[in-house]
Amino acid sequence: MSDFEVVRSDVEGWDVRRTGEAQALSNYATRELAEEAARRQQEAEHRSGGTADAIDVRQDVFSEGPDEELNVKKTVIGTGTVMIGVIALIAIVAIFVVVSGVTNGS
Repeated sequence: MSDFEVVRSDVEGWDVRRTGEAQALSNYATRELAEEAARRQQEAEHRSGGTADAIDVRQDVFSEGPDEELNVKKTVIGTGTVMIGVIALIAIVAIFVVVSGVTNGS
C-alpha cells in the first residue's frame, strides 16, 4: 500500500496527503501535477528507507480541511472584553476632558 494518495480537494484542485490522514500535504491545480508530486515524495522517502508503492488516486474521495470548531463562549467573552475596554477608554477620556477644562475655552 502506498504512503501517499491523491484526492480531490474540497476547495479547489487535487490534494496530496498521507494515506489515512485527513490533512493535505500540498494542493495542485491538476490531478497529473498532484500525482507527480506524490511520486516524487514517495521516491524521496524510498531513498531514505521507505517503500516505493504505486500512488493511490482516489477520485471518489474529497480531502477535508482541518477541523475548526467555533467556540461561541470564547468569542462572546472576547467581544465583551473588547467592548468593556472601549467603554472604559471613552469614560477615561471624558473624565480627563472635564477635569482638565479643555473645553472651557480659557
